Amino acid sequence: MGRTPRRTLPILVALALVVFVTPVAAVDEPDAPATALRVTLDRALGEHAILLSEVIRSGIAGAPDFEAAAGTLEENSTDVIGAIEGIYGPDAGAAFGEQWNNHVGYIVDYARALADGDADAQQLATEQLAQYVSDFSGFLAEALPALPPDAIEGLIGEHVQQLEHVASFGMADFVGAYGAIRETYAHMFDVGDGLTVGIVSLFPERFTGREQAFSPATDLRITLDRLIGEHSYLGAVSLRAILRGAMTGEAATEALVANSDELRDTIGQIYGADAGEAFVRLWDEHDAALLDYVSARRDADETAAATALDSLATQRTTFTAYLAEVNPTLSVDAFDTLVADHTDSLVRQADAYADADYEVAHGLARDAYTLSGELSASLAAAIVDQFPQRFPDAATSSASPPVGLVGAGLLLLGAAALLARRRRSTPLARLDA
Repeated sequence: MGRTPRRTLPILVALALVVFVTPVAAVDEPDAPATALRVTLDRALGEHAILLSEVIRSGIAGAPDFEAAAGTLEENSTDVIGAIEGIYGPDAGAAFGEQWNNHVGYIVDYARALADGDADAQQLATEQLAQYVSDFSGFLAEALPALPPDAIEGLIGEHVQQLEHVASFGMADFVGAYGAIRETYAHMFDVGDGLTVGIVSLFPERFTGREQAFSPATDLRITLDRLIGEHSYLGAVSLRAILRGAMTGEAATEALVANSDELRDTIGQIYGADAGEAFVRLWDEHDAALLDYVSARRDADETAAATALDSLATQRTTFTAYLAEVNPTLSVDAFDTLVADHTDSLVRQADAYADADYEVAHGLARDAYTLSGELSASLAAAIVDQFPQRFPDAATSSASPPVGLVGAGLLLLGAAALLARRRRSTPLARLDA
């Protein structure tokens, strides 16, 4: 079966062409270029972290969807390549790409060594990663002398360490692995923020609206974007584990619960603890119904599957009605449509994965991630409309992230080039050997 049409937004659109992105019913006017830049970079880098972890997971487990996982990682990398080449040119993309190729290869080697119980290979990969941190930090410090070298090395080292933790899959430390995935995903949003500052500073006339991009209003949107996007991918990971009957299922579900708890706290800070609890209760009911549907598909129980679908539809309506009650500025019909589309995408993922159509399933996961961005933008805009004094659209003097984050961002964006160019000859193939 061929892959369904994609909703994923290429980064090149936001960066090189500066096309304004307007989520459905989220804002009355298009985003300022700097805001579109920040949102797009944060999402792309966060997605990279999740997709790389899925390549590691599926490779170590020998899962049948390894090729599909590698393919979606390469699609994400293609988006990133378009960004770096669109802004800095192909030579910069190639230079960073060589370093990135080494980084991914060492991570895969480390994961494989853990899976094989090869202490010598694990030590070698660890040494190579440490050398990579030093070499690439020096490379960035030379190329970007205005950036603090210590800050660059610290950020690169933290990212590498987090990805080493993801390789805990090889030791069957699934709780630790999913905890590291969540940390790495969140860290990539910080890196994207730093890169945004760097690009906006270099091209202020091209990426206007810096104060809006780092305002409390946009900070809220980014927070919701991070959490709802993470929910989208953790839901996908959980449903895959259930359908495979994998041992990772419980840990994946625990990570999904931890994500819900963070959403609860975020809503609670705005509307109060009781509202946060009510929000997460409805949110968790949605998750439970989705996982019930997945379990029914696994067991070929058509009656249970139909019941779960009915429950999902009812909960969607209840959830939207609750949000409209606490926030009358929310566009109910538009938001309900977004929730329906998001839910439908998750259900179709489960169907495709259950039918062993892994390429379509992983493609739909990317689509669901895109839809999650529209959901978060719509919800954030409604909250900002409701509380404009709490969430102004002008930044304070301390709103922008420190300059040290810029170097790590340039690492992750510019250095993605070789992943897409080499496809199955990339280090991703090492886990599949």
